[in-house]
Amino acid sequence: MKNKKYVPFPGFVLFFILVSVITANSSVLTRFPQIVNSGMLQTGSNKINPAQDFYFLPELENKNFFESINDMSICRYKLVRKFINQYLSEARSFLANGLTRSQRYLPVIKEIFEKYGQIPEELALLPLLESGFNPYATSRSKAVGLWQIMKPTSRDLGLKINSWVDERRDIEKSTEAAVRHLCSLYKIFNSWELALAAYNGGAARVKRAMIKTGAENFEELLESEELRRETNEFVHRFAALAVIYRNQELFDIKSEVNAPEIAETENIILAFPVRIKDLSGITGVPQDIIKMYNPELKKNVTPPYEKEYSVRIPKHSVSRYNKNKSKLYAVKFKKLKKHIVREGESLSKIAKTYKTKMQKIIQINNLKNPHLIKPGQEIYVPL
Repeated sequence: MKNKKYVPFPGFVLFFILVSVITANSSVLTRFPQIVNSGMLQTGSNKINPAQDFYFLPELENKNFFESINDMSICRYKLVRKFINQYLSEARSFLANGLTRSQRYLPVIKEIFEKYGQIPEELALLPLLESGFNPYATSRSKAVGLWQIMKPTSRDLGLKINSWVDERRDIEKSTEAAVRHLCSLYKIFNSWELALAAYNGGAARVKRAMIKTGAENFEELLESEELRRETNEFVHRFAALAVIYRNQELFDIKSEVNAPEIAETENIILAFPVRIKDLSGITGVPQDIIKMYNPELKKNVTPPYEKEYSVRIPKHSVSRYNKNKSKLYAVKFKKLKKHIVREGESLSKIAKTYKTKMQKIIQINNLKNPHLIKPGQEIYVPL
């Protein structure tokens, strides 16, 4: 694909987009990609009066946040237009990559949203803003995963973080945790805009700002400028990305969104811990694909402390797994003992103490060098 030079959208171009949505004028829709890539972008004026120039847009009054996103009346807000411009120009690569990854993970996220029911389906797009749908994303403040969950919050939400897994990266568990968190914030504020602001800035901080300023809703709180800039912008950034997501062809971004490697997946239940290499061998699924759908795994083995561990693999490979799973388990056990290595202990001594084979301990703990175990190290012994 030829390189395009993207520059910030001037107001009149965004005007053409919005008018075309409301009037369904096919000629404007056809012209839009040409306008984006033409010199008109460099000569246009940003002097635009939303009250006059956006009169084709539906009004915002008596409309909830998500309705205004869906009919694009949210674009009457200057900040939303600003961020649409930003994501379509300087942040275009982030946007295109996020939209590509969204195809991989959104089907799973939407299933979970349907299960909970009480949360607006549009919020399934929040990872587009938080992480660009990248489960390995880590922020400067150490928030992790699709939903960018902080470590203290993860404990409150029941997500495990240890040497084997970081469940903030688990697609299903992190989504369920985020849904519970968002719903609890909505119960506190009775507003999805305020819930989103609190998701970013913390419920206590938003509550304090409302008490201090007397603000009764998100708009009043935004005008008070009491919150951090990032939190002030968070809701309108989300709205901008949601508008673009719903209108990818119109915004001339769809052609830059690649098809996902694999779309349909299914969970299998592993009776015992397994190495990713061995699972790949019997299913024919490359190791990197298994890791892509199970990004919570920190090592090339499933957690040894869990029987019946759930792993997501491509749906077409499930039958092959069922046919060959009896060959999968190198180590079987009735129970597992956690052992803390003491001073002077060797792996052979530990194996002798528990009357088991040293090779089983090596395999189940994925030990690359069994001679380098250290005092205080936590290992699991299959019995």
